[in-house]
Amino acid sequence: MTGESPERFFNLCAASGLDIWDVIFSKGNYIFSMGIHDFFSSKPFIKKAKIRLRIQQKLGLPFFLHKNRKRKLWAAGFLSFFVFLWVLSFFVWDIGYQGNVMYTDDELSHFLDTLGIHCGIMKNQVSCEELEAALRNEYEGITWVSARLSGTKLYIHVKENDVPLEIPVKDDSPCDLAAESDGTITSMIVRSGTPLVKPGDEVEKGQILVSGMVPITDDGGTVISGRYVHSDADIIAVRERTESREIPLWHEKEEKTGRVRKGLMMNIKEHSFVWLLPNFRNTEWKTVTEIRKIRLFGDFYLPMELGFITSCEVSSYDVKYTEKELEELGEAYKNEIAEKLMEKGVQIIENNVKILVNGSSCRFEVTMRTEESIEMETEIEAQGETQGEQPADEHN
Repeated sequence: MTGESPERFFNLCAASGLDIWDVIFSKGNYIFSMGIHDFFSSKPFIKKAKIRLRIQQKLGLPFFLHKNRKRKLWAAGFLSFFVFLWVLSFFVWDIGYQGNVMYTDDELSHFLDTLGIHCGIMKNQVSCEELEAALRNEYEGITWVSARLSGTKLYIHVKENDVPLEIPVKDDSPCDLAAESDGTITSMIVRSGTPLVKPGDEVEKGQILVSGMVPITDDGGTVISGRYVHSDADIIAVRERTESREIPLWHEKEEKTGRVRKGLMMNIKEHSFVWLLPNFRNTEWKTVTEIRKIRLFGDFYLPMELGFITSCEVSSYDVKYTEKELEELGEAYKNEIAEKLMEKGVQIIENNVKILVNGSSCRFEVTMRTEESIEMETEIEAQGETQGEQPADEHN
């Protein structure tokens, strides 16, 4: 704004209720902002104040649309994008499961496919109540189901039954208890049957430890008959274990060269599109792809996945294990066996490993001294008296 009385112009605008803001005085000129309606209403004041107004910049949606009125394709594309998103919002593009341990996601998804529920189905075709009832009827281990639609995602939350569905039937058929391996008995608690060994005895594999035949004696102690029962006992013994593994002495080793290629992958339904520079040198590469489901916000998922590809060039060559590496492998093998046995309740007393190199191979031999349960059931034929129950007794 330039002219004789800019202050009078401001006073007239203020008296008439016209809004003016961001007033700046620079190089003898006033620069300010005002609304388009107020601008046209201020024209009578321009003559009274003897000033000149020149528009420097026009801001706002009406001016933007007028400026780009010839860009019809751009406007159509912009509008089509939001129409496309609006159409996608009527479909289910992702299914999530929560609380399932006994039944995997793939197993539940396969069952949903049989019901016609899958990614791409319209949301109005999904009845959450019917889906919940179908899952409860199909899987006995599921006691509670909650299905809900949020955005373009179907959430299925289940609770599984922690109590066994079937109570195992107790086996009361007559049997003996035999040694599963050689060893020395350290403790013995017999609840049913006749013990044939005692703590401190050395036993062999297959030897009967507890007989299923319980003798019946008269008042004089003479055996007059017997009855056959299901032997039951806890028999602990010290035994020797041996395990072995053989590996080639030479193995392939990979080293990264430092060359890296990065790219993108787009999955749309069953179609995949990959953008990655080709391997012009025909060398070996190790590729890792991190795939993410695309969502705009919240639970608004789209029917596509975006993958970030990282490919590293590697150089492979054969190398021989060093003595230190063999020792580390042997120690790891020994610890692996020990962990598996301890998970079963086996107590490790001694644990040693030998490393035997023979030509182009290496053999690890693990010898262990353990304390564990060694009884196993063996069937017998009931003879004499009919099968009965023996009062519980303990033998230490």
